[in-house]
Amino acid sequence: MVRFIFDGIINGMGDKMGLTSLDDRGRVVIPKELREKLGLRPDQRFLIEVRGDEIVLKPALDVEKFIAELKGCVHGSRIRPHELKEIWG
Repeated sequence: MVRFIFDGIINGMGDKMGLTSLDDRGRVVIPKELREKLGLRPDQRFLIEVRGDEIVLKPALDVEKFIAELKGCVHGSRIRPHELKEIWG
């Protein structure tokens, strides 16, 4: 059984249910209702991992946005935002 998890909510249970299929090029379309509900954008990148028999998609970190948000947190610090990203992984 393959389930898709977004932010800890399993697709197929409750109001997150949607049905999709895998095309011949290996693509899966996330239903519009779920994309809108989760705020997913065209060209958004995802990390994909396998947990047992589940496929988990997580929005990938936007590095530029991450750095911009850190700039307000690290005034006077000797650690640059890029170095923090490396430390935090």
